[in-house]
Amino acid sequence: MVKRLRLLPAVLYAAVAAVAIPQPAKLVMITEVWAPYRMNDSSSPSGFSGIDIDLMTALEARLGIPIEIRRVPWARALEMMRDGQADLITGIARTTERAEYMKYIPTSYSAVRPMFFTQKGKGAIVKDYADLLGKSIGMSLHSSYFPRFDADAALSKVGLSTEEQVLKMLALGRIDLAIGTDPNLSWDISRMGFRESVEPTVWQPADNTPLYLAVSLKSPAVGIVDRIDEIVRALLAEGVIARIMASYR
Repeated sequence: MVKRLRLLPAVLYAAVAAVAIPQPAKLVMITEVWAPYRMNDSSSPSGFSGIDIDLMTALEARLGIPIEIRRVPWARALEMMRDGQADLITGIARTTERAEYMKYIPTSYSAVRPMFFTQKGKGAIVKDYADLLGKSIGMSLHSSYFPRFDADAALSKVGLSTEEQVLKMLALGRIDLAIGTDPNLSWDISRMGFRESVEPTVWQPADNTPLYLAVSLKSPAVGIVDRIDEIVRALLAEGVIARIMASYR
C-alpha cells in the first residue's frame, strides 16, 4: 500500500505533464519555391511538389496532425516564424540568430553544399577564397551559405529575392558571380536553360550545410518537437527520406 502511495505522485506528475502540452489542431508550414525541395505544381493542393512536400505528407501521416502549406517569400516566412504566425518551416539552415525565435528539430533530414557559378568560360576567375574580393556576388536574401562567407563584410554581396533571379542576373552579365546551394542551383540552371551560359568556378567551398525542420518558439508545436524528431529519425532509418530524395534526381 505504501509503495503504491509513493508511486502516485509520479503518476500524477506524468498526467499533468501530458495535459500541459496540448496537441496543435493544425500546423501551418510556410515556404517558397526552392527546387528540388519545393517546386511549383498546379496539380497539387498546396501548389507545390518536391522533397519537402513529400516529407510533410509522411510527417502528417505519422503525427496525425494536418499540415497546411502556405506560400510566402523567404524573408516574410522568417518574420512569420519570429512572430508566431506560422508553426513550421522546412529546409532551414541553423544560425545563431534564427535560434532566437525558432526551435530546430535536432535531426537533420538532408544537406546541401554551397557553390559559386560564373559566366561560361570564366571559371578560373576564382581559384581560392581570396579571389571573391572585389567581385559582385549575387545571393538570395536572408540565406546562410557557409560561416566564412556569411560573416565576411568585405565582400560585394548583391541580395535578391530568389536564386532564380540571381541566375538571371549572372547570365545577363550584371553580376560577376552567383552563390547558391547544390543540388538546388544545378536544378535551376538546367531548368532555365543556362547550362551553356554559366559554369562552376574552379574553387568551391568544402562546407556542407545540414537542413532542418524548425518550429516557431511562439507556436504550440514547441511541445511536440521531440515527437517530430522521433518521426524524422524513423523516416531516415527506414529509408523513406532516401527514397524521396532519389525520386527527384
